[in-house]
Amino acid sequence: MSSNTFVKQIRNYLELSKLKIMIPVSLTGFTGFFIFDPHLSFRIIMVSAGIFSLAISASVLNQIQETELDYRMKRTHNRPLPAQLIRIPQAFIFFFLMLTAGTVLLYSYGNLKSALIGLFTIIWYNGIYTYSKRITAFAVVPGAITGALPPLIGWVAAGGGLWDKPVILLEFLFFMGQIPHFWLLVLKYGEEYEKAGMPSLTRIMSRSQIKRLTFTWVVTSVIAALFLCYFGIIQNVLIVGILLIASVFMIWKFSGLLRTTADTGSLKLYSVLLYSYYLLVLILLISDRIFI
Repeated sequence: MSSNTFVKQIRNYLELSKLKIMIPVSLTGFTGFFIFDPHLSFRIIMVSAGIFSLAISASVLNQIQETELDYRMKRTHNRPLPAQLIRIPQAFIFFFLMLTAGTVLLYSYGNLKSALIGLFTIIWYNGIYTYSKRITAFAVVPGAITGALPPLIGWVAAGGGLWDKPVILLEFLFFMGQIPHFWLLVLKYGEEYEKAGMPSLTRIMSRSQIKRLTFTWVVTSVIAALFLCYFGIIQNVLIVGILLIASVFMIWKFSGLLRTTADTGSLKLYSVLLYSYYLLVLILLISDRIFI
């Protein structure tokens, strides 16, 4: 294999891994761990790496399961599997490697409970959510549970309990945040889902109704973030102030979704804004623990 071919194949596997999504997922796990044990250590890095590996394994398996569907959609037909840049057997090997690595890391540097939650997350995502998308346009609601579990994995790996108030609030925040992100994708790619034979919210609701639904979920997500202050998870006055300002800004910006005809460019801007808000919340959570 030539060096150019090798580099291209590495790029294909990186694309298959969806690093832009998996790195934030591992950061939510890092945050869950750090809130319980606010010390930068080799252990927290290994637990985060375990969450990262399991997230990649779930993504790879999902793409294996949806290769035919991805091929039928313009947005996804150039992905490594539908474009046959990586063969299905190779993808399965990569999946098992990431699954094994993630489980071993969580068990070794966390505990059995965190490893089991990690495996449950994959079962839920690939066994429940992936197939429910073919049945109902509202599959994202139960599917959003998978976005809430990485912080719990980190928290439990650090020694926290399953029902501790801080992690429940954090889970609720990231559960809520998964859903408006998907509604924005529906606004942008709803017709593609329909053409591919998938249930789409665009068949049930008008675009204006989907916009109002998205705005409602964004407001609820912001309220979930503010709960972190109300219940004392975030305590530093300066950090509370920053979160309040960012939250008001979020609601103000997303209110524009109701007033204008959102084109592809503006929808992408709303997605970036939502992503940035949640990244800011993670940074503020970590900063609050540092300055306590």
